[in-house]
Amino acid sequence: MNLRHSGIGAALIGCGVLAAVSTFGDWLWTHYIPDGAVVPGVIHGAVIFLVLAIVLGKAAGTRRARNRLMPTLPAAGIVIAAVFYPIAGAVGYIAALLVTWVMMWLTTAGLQRWARGGAEAVGLTLLRGIAAAIGSGLAFWAISGIWTQPAPTINYGWRFLCWAFAFFPGFLALLLNPRSD
Repeated sequence: MNLRHSGIGAALIGCGVLAAVSTFGDWLWTHYIPDGAVVPGVIHGAVIFLVLAIVLGKAAGTRRARNRLMPTLPAAGIVIAAVFYPIAGAVGYIAALLVTWVMMWLTTAGLQRWARGGAEAVGLTLLRGIAAAIGSGLAFWAISGIWTQPAPTINYGWRFLCWAFAFFPGFLALLLNPRSD
């Protein structure tokens, strides 16, 4: 499949891969990482943004875009994951997740534009970022019960579907009808 010409296909692949990574992260956090552990949280953020870089870099279809996204998106993930902890201390866990979730999509849209040479109008980039943040933020809020009201036994298949549902609107907003480079 040529991801460059299939925004929906790329969004499905992206949300599936990121849902798998996030579900594995949930498993690690449940079994091995204590709540509030900052270093694993920052690593988790870097990994999520690395997957974003891989998917968006592949969808862009140019080596230049891939080379720009590979270091910058994971670096952004480290920063955003690191600011999660002070935000959580101020406004609570779920609110901090939503704030950093919005930051993730707005930052990703901006870096996607930069990686592709800035040819897309700033207003369109901002619109894509806002659409990704709102659509994915609402989906994320809808599935937040997997943390706020967890079942006695974690169903990782259900977690995967929830994560995919949450990531899909963001990928769709960033990848639907991408301008060719």
